[in-house]
Amino acid sequence: MQLVSLLVRHDCPFYRPVAVSGGLRVTHLCHRGREAILEAHGPSDGELATLLAAYEEIDGEVLLKDDENPAALVRFDRCECCRRGRVIPTVEGAGNLYLPPSSYGPDGETYQFLAAEGTLDAKAVAALPKEVEVVRVGTRPLESLGFEESFLVPAGSLFRALTVRQRAAVVAAFARGYYEIPRATSTEELAGTFGVSREAFDALLRKAERKLLAAVFPYLAGSVDTSNAARAPTDT
Repeated sequence: MQLVSLLVRHDCPFYRPVAVSGGLRVTHLCHRGREAILEAHGPSDGELATLLAAYEEIDGEVLLKDDENPAALVRFDRCECCRRGRVIPTVEGAGNLYLPPSSYGPDGETYQFLAAEGTLDAKAVAALPKEVEVVRVGTRPLESLGFEESFLVPAGSLFRALTVRQRAAVVAAFARGYYEIPRATSTEELAGTFGVSREAFDALLRKAERKLLAAVFPYLAGSVDTSNAARAPTDT
């Protein structure tokens, strides 16, 4: 088995704003042409703000900004990169497995695939749209297994069930230290910023937390021996 790294360039609306600045980095969680979540990092707050403004112009929704670093999560209803460049469906159609995430940097877009043997078939590369420039193909053998501990939770499955206010409640609670030990804020203080009673905010936050846990549970349960869960040591 081989791990194949594919670096390409094409006229992608997600990559276009990254190409104008050498310090921006964007990680892309792709859902096969459907919802896309981008994690954007900038060398400065100003450069990140310029990137986010460009994404918002093409209907990107900023889900979260890092208070300590120039970084943010941005959501799009559909993956324009996958629809235009068709890198993932084309290469997977030739019998290779896409390993998320992909990324955007100054040199282009990087994708990783698992190939049965050798490198990518020349026919797969040739089948890419003519607008897609293949910059580099790198191959290295798969020498050890570690996929079990590195499964990615599809971002869409986490966020889709939450309402706008539930998302805002979780983001505000986390950003203001509600989940720290000891807590840096209370639900009563958070409720004031939402203009609701403490009881109403408690209910809003609990509903959001339950939906997030329900989405994550299948991934957690698959890695835990539930027969011994009650006797597992408690983290401190």
